[in-house]
Amino acid sequence: MIGRTEMLSLLRDVTAMSPAEATEVYLSGEDLAVTRWNTNYIHQNLSRSNQTLTVRVIDGQRIGIATTNQLERETLAAAVNRALEHARLQKPHPDAPQLPPPTGRPQHEATGAYHEGTARFAPADRAAGAGVVIAAAQARKLQSAGTFATSVRETAVVNSLGAEAYHAGTKAYIRTIVNDGQTTGYADRLAADVGLLDYDDLAQEAVTKATLHHEARDLPPGQYSTVFEAVALSDLLRFLGYLAFSAKAVHEGRSFMGPERGNKVMSELVTIWDDGLDPRGLLTPFDAEGVPKQKVVFIERGVVRDVVHDSRTAQKDGRQSTGHATPFGRWNAGPMPANMLMATGAGSREEIIKSTADGVLVTRFHYTHAPEPMRVVATGTTRDGTFLIKDGELVARLRNLRFTDSMIDAFSRIDAVSGQARLARDWWSTFESWLPVVRINGFTFTGATTF
Repeated sequence: MIGRTEMLSLLRDVTAMSPAEATEVYLSGEDLAVTRWNTNYIHQNLSRSNQTLTVRVIDGQRIGIATTNQLERETLAAAVNRALEHARLQKPHPDAPQLPPPTGRPQHEATGAYHEGTARFAPADRAAGAGVVIAAAQARKLQSAGTFATSVRETAVVNSLGAEAYHAGTKAYIRTIVNDGQTTGYADRLAADVGLLDYDDLAQEAVTKATLHHEARDLPPGQYSTVFEAVALSDLLRFLGYLAFSAKAVHEGRSFMGPERGNKVMSELVTIWDDGLDPRGLLTPFDAEGVPKQKVVFIERGVVRDVVHDSRTAQKDGRQSTGHATPFGRWNAGPMPANMLMATGAGSREEIIKSTADGVLVTRFHYTHAPEPMRVVATGTTRDGTFLIKDGELVARLRNLRFTDSMIDAFSRIDAVSGQARLARDWWSTFESWLPVVRINGFTFTGATTF
């Protein structure tokens, strides 16, 4: 961990190296520690520390970007020179953004984002957490595999207009797959504070799913009333987050949010928003341009409301940035949500299952994609706990199913939302969102696997 004082001082020095009209320097650093286990044995402990610095210069409407993960003065000067050279080689860009000026309010750590206990969590501590899962698996003569990661991440931004921002946050994430050689069960937990992770609950969830109904049945392709746990829902929401909820996607004509603005396209039970300062999520107070994050409501009771902006898209629309710029030089994604939440409803997961006469329960998905962005048509397969529901009971294990459905249509058929929610990460680790359990009436499964 570099620390606020040193990080901001470093970025001021790099900014001063550039003679461009406008210069912005973004630095992201992570100290990551991971424990891995397989077949009930811990086989790896590792730690990694890395920093990535990006210089963006804007000179005569020409934009140049350069990135480095070496922070010696000579290397930083070389990165500035590369960015300047890249700018000189570009044609003037009519949408070259104006860098954001200082906001007049400090942009530093969000209260509750950094936890010393997580930052100082030792390999022996992670081994103890893994040991709880391993012991639960061994007690049932099962095998477990998994990872337990703790990290500290710092981000800082300085630009030549005097804007400065710094933030540090922690994260703890444990996940496991338990199996008996044929059937599997998955569970995970995610929090900024490692002390909030309940290893016993995690272990029992995975063991229960691995041992419930040993023989798997086939399910014919068709539309089924389907209950999605938070991890499964995170994959469905991911498509909306990276394909539709961005102003850049609207500008490029590949998002339904533009033409449908103000229209009701989803169930009244669906309200989705992004808020970097909501304590239920992993707090991030500003974006890669140092702009304070604003709460942005995407869908309100099924009605299309707004999208996220960075400086470039806001300038084009005559608006203010909502604080959702992504790191330049790493993605060319434009603005993206980062802290999505979905409104809860009433009842528990168990009550939603109990009220389902004939349907499917999905724990999570594997390798999901979206071949058609405008209707957000997505596909993927279930994994590690897919069950048949009959008369409110989980009566059989199902072989894994492939789905293909429009997320707009699917979210329009949500007819139940739980009163509880939790942090969940999608399969691609794109977003970490606060999500409930939901039921979609008539979710489309197009095929099945042999396992």
